[in-house]
Amino acid sequence: LDRFPPAGGIAGVCVDLILFPLDTVKTRLQSPQGFRKAGGFRGIYAGVPSTAIGSFPNAAAFFVTYEYVKSVLPCGSASYLSPVTHMVAASFGEVVRSHLQKFSAVMMQCLIYMVEKLCDLKLIYLCF
Repeated sequence: LDRFPPAGGIAGVCVDLILFPLDTVKTRLQSPQGFRKAGGFRGIYAGVPSTAIGSFPNAAAFFVTYEYVKSVLPCGSASYLSPVTHMVAASFGEVVRSHLQKFSAVMMQCLIYMVEKLCDLKLIYLCF
């Protein structure tokens, strides 16, 4: 299981590097202002670094959980159980990934709020 965290994290970053600009273009195409007034192709990679950094641990957690659950579930010689094994493993991986993503979003909101309030010590205690 030691090779899956970096591989999963890199896979998550690669997906973000490819799909983030496409999603930005799609959003601008759907804008009521029109594509050019919404920004056109300018800055389609704006925000990718923070998104990619955030997706690395989430994707790594998904793949570690997926591979672990897959290795624990008995599949035996019954090939008809293989899809069920993959579905169950992916479901567990998605649950772990979504909880980690929710936790990191809450922590980011706390950090932003603390910075806005000039690092009040009571707020630091409440968020952690």
